[in-house]
Amino acid sequence: MKLHVAVAGWLLGPPSGANRRLLALVAAAGRLLAPGERITVLHGETFAPPGDDGVAWRPIAIPPGPTLERARAERRLLPAALDHLGATVLDHGFLPLPRTLLPTCLLVHDTRAAEGLSRWPRWLARAVLRRALRRADAVVTPSAWTARRLEALAPGLSPPIVVPNGVELPLACAATAPRRPLPPQGYLLHVGHLEARKNLDVVVRALASLPAAQRPELWLAGRDAGRGLELARVPGVRWFGAVDDDELPALYQHARAVVVPSRHEGFGLCALEGLAHGRPVLASDAGALPEVLGGTGVLLPTDDSAAWAAAILATAVDDGGGSRRRARAQQFAWPEAAARLLAVWRRLHGQRFAGRTDGRGAPAD
Repeated sequence: MKLHVAVAGWLLGPPSGANRRLLALVAAAGRLLAPGERITVLHGETFAPPGDDGVAWRPIAIPPGPTLERARAERRLLPAALDHLGATVLDHGFLPLPRTLLPTCLLVHDTRAAEGLSRWPRWLARAVLRRALRRADAVVTPSAWTARRLEALAPGLSPPIVVPNGVELPLACAATAPRRPLPPQGYLLHVGHLEARKNLDVVVRALASLPAAQRPELWLAGRDAGRGLELARVPGVRWFGAVDDDELPALYQHARAVVVPSRHEGFGLCALEGLAHGRPVLASDAGALPEVLGGTGVLLPTDDSAAWAAAILATAVDDGGGSRRRARAQQFAWPEAAARLLAVWRRLHGQRFAGRTDGRGAPAD
């Protein structure tokens, strides 16, 4: 039997970094499949699949949330759906991890809930995470930093496999103007859900300390996760909600700088996308951000608004570092990430069918 991966995609929907990651990885992996290998993405009933070559898309009545409702639907519907597909491996990217008869690859984006940075009690989040790590046959993370955190939270388990995110370098000729007028002092761009761990208050305080004539605006692209309405009331802050992926390149291209002040990031795709567009990236010295930037961004203390203000002022002058930033981003490619993930899937498939024969004593294919 050939590899047939069922990918959990029922959280696909409005634009987000996690969704861009899943769609890019699936598309890249589909182009790397050997003859007879298959990928089927199980998606929500309202999601319109892109229809990439080499990838099949099948709707399933599992809601994206709330979490308990989703988990119950997974437990009820997923085993039969996997059996009907004839899948040999399950790739799952959120918690809790359902029990199935298939070898399962679990993606852990980050450990924010287990660190007490979500609405879930820390003890409960850690218990759910540890149970999922024990249940999974392979654990994948996007950064070495997240892998180390998982090893600290669940010692004794097999080391996680690092499959970094990727990015596509934009074509210079493809740059277009944003759909919104540019402010006199430019704008700082933040892309991502607006939640407390994003720590955008430090940027707001830094901007408020600058003279009005030297103060850029702060532009926010991302859905409200508890802070959107509050931030939108701050003078000089513009919140656009979730922005379509085809509009993001222009926002990055014309930003004075990209800001990622998070207290916790399992990777930080926004930072990498800023580098890919050659823009200065101001980031907190927390989580996986130092690992992703690799010395090509400005790392700042999470709560030092004076340091952030000084760094913002410095972005008024082009530092000529665009080529160096693009070179760093070029080290993160979706085809390479997909090849790493495909190798994990193939290993799990091979372990499941090791020693199996076709009934005549010959190995099953």
